[in-house]
Amino acid sequence: MSGLDKAGALLVVILWGLNFYFIHLGLLDTSPYLLGFLRFICVIFPAIFFIKKPDVPWKWLILYGLFISFGQFSFLFGAIAAGMSTGLAAIILQSQAFFTIVIAALMMGERVKTYQITAMVIAALGLILIAYGQYQGQLPVLGVLLILLAALSWAIGNITVKHIGAVNPMALVIWGNVICPLPFLIAALSIDGWESTLTQLQHWSWGRVISLAYISWIASIVGYGLWGKLLSKHSAASVAPLSLFVPAVALLVAYFVLHEPLNRWHVFGIVVLLLGLMVHLLLPTLRKTA
Repeated sequence: MSGLDKAGALLVVILWGLNFYFIHLGLLDTSPYLLGFLRFICVIFPAIFFIKKPDVPWKWLILYGLFISFGQFSFLFGAIAAGMSTGLAAIILQSQAFFTIVIAALMMGERVKTYQITAMVIAALGLILIAYGQYQGQLPVLGVLLILLAALSWAIGNITVKHIGAVNPMALVIWGNVICPLPFLIAALSIDGWESTLTQLQHWSWGRVISLAYISWIASIVGYGLWGKLLSKHSAASVAPLSLFVPAVALLVAYFVLHEPLNRWHVFGIVVLLLGLMVHLLLPTLRKTA
């Protein structure tokens, strides 16, 4: 992975870590599935009128949107509704990295290098420490299962990106999510009801506007665009583990912006995660220069 690609990967980690704050901001006055509907409306329009559809069969674009967007976030929202805390949900969701690597190895014959396994083990330990610090009681079994389904859905979406190959990453994010607003709207109407949905659509706050601007244009178009570009160029084992470091950024943002507590287990976990990140990004370079 080149220095430019490493910088792009770190940018994705930072953007997605910040994303949890803006999701929190949007959910203050918007139901989860309606926020999902509005998010993907903003991803698609008006960009779809200016960016050409990638030369990819519709079936792959539909699979991309169903798994990496609707499947991931619908299961995530369902887990939170089932009682899973957002902090633990964000941590368990990163198991997608392991799902992605296993599926890529089984279906695409990709090899996992020793330093990548080492980095993932270190990062997993860091996540366990953070999860222990975040743990506030008995975990809801349904919530855990839904989060694992969200992670598996994201992983299948990653493999879909690798199958599609090198295309305009921004075009893939925009056209690949064309199908997403409809199922999110159906879910919002089914769960919240017509009256609540219409009331929310009639009353807008600056918090919702800022939230949608970030989670749709920055986190989705820029973040998933860069993510897709990296997956199309490098092995799943090189890219997928990078998402393991998103919770560290999310915790720091929550501490400094939302003034949420940061205990010693969080700090230990973040330090261990950073060690894993250095192993993943720097060890190959150090071996070449040695």
